Amino acid sequence: MCQDFYCPECRSKLSRTDEGYLCQPCATLYPLTDGIPSFVRHAIVDSYDASAFEFLFKMEQQHFWHIGRKEMALDTLKRNIPNLEAVKMLEIGCGNGNILSYLNRGGIQVEGGDIFIEGLRFCRQQTAPVPLYQVDVLSLPFRDEYDVIGAFDVLEHIEDDDKALAEIYLALKSTGKLMLTVPAYNFMWSYADESARHKRRYSKNDLVVKLEQNSFIIKKISYYMCFLFPLLLSIRLISNILWREQVRSDRQVRIELKTIPIVNCIFLGLLRLEKWLIRYVNLPFGTSLLVLAEKK
Repeated sequence: MCQDFYCPECRSKLSRTDEGYLCQPCATLYPLTDGIPSFVRHAIVDSYDASAFEFLFKMEQQHFWHIGRKEMALDTLKRNIPNLEAVKMLEIGCGNGNILSYLNRGGIQVEGGDIFIEGLRFCRQQTAPVPLYQVDVLSLPFRDEYDVIGAFDVLEHIEDDDKALAEIYLALKSTGKLMLTVPAYNFMWSYADESARHKRRYSKNDLVVKLEQNSFIIKKISYYMCFLFPLLLSIRLISNILWREQVRSDRQVRIELKTIPIVNCIFLGLLRLEKWLIRYVNLPFGTSLLVLAEKK
C-alpha cells in the first residue's frame, strides 16, 4: 500500500507509522484495525449488527436484484471505459464485498471502503485480497487517487449527499468517472426504505441537477427494473397501506427478501434483458437509476 492519504479533518498529508497514519498538524493518529486503515474517528460506527452482513451476503448471492445490479454495473463499465483492466477503482460502501468481489473477478483493480469495520472484516473473509479502508464518505482521506469510484445504493443513505459528491470529486483523478446506482421515485417510498434507513429516493432530473451542481458531466443515465416496475409499484402501494396498520420489524423485512426460485429466475432474466437494452438506449422508467458521470 504505497499511496498517499490525507487527514479527513485538516486535509494535511498523513505520515505512516507502525501504529497507523499520523496527522502531525492536528496530532491525530488513524490506526490500523485488524490490519485495515481506519480513517473514521467516531466510535458510533461500530454499533451495527454484524450478523446482518452474513445474512445479506448469502441473500445477495441468489436474489435477482443484487445479481442483476452487479452484472449491469460491470457491463456498463466495460462498455464505457477503455482499458478497464488498467484503471484503479474504489467502491465506497462496499459492505460485505458482494459487488467488490464480482468486479475484481471481472478484471478490475478495485479497492473497498466502508464506514462499518464489521462489514470490512466480513468482506476480507469472502473476497480475494484487495486493499480495504474504513472511511466516511463525508470526509475521505483520498485526493486525485482513483480513475473510477463506484457507490452502489449508497447515496440515498447520506443526509448531506452534496457533501458526499464533493468528497468523491476530490478523490477522483482529473478525468475520473463516478458510477452510481440509487433507488428511484419518492412515490415508491415504503417500509423497506425506512428499514434500510434511506433518506430519500431520486428522480432522473433531480439526480442530473445534483451531479451537475457538483461538477460532474453525465455520460450515461438510465432507469432500470423497468419491466417489473408496474408489479413492484403495486406491491409497494399495497404494503404502504398495510404498514400504516402495523409497523413491520426487521425480521419481517428479511422474510420478504427470501426468493422463490422460479420467480427469481424469471425476474433475473428480465433484468438481464434490460442490461442488454441499456447498452443502446436509456430506459424511461424503473425502480432504480444507474448513472455514469465524469469529473468536470
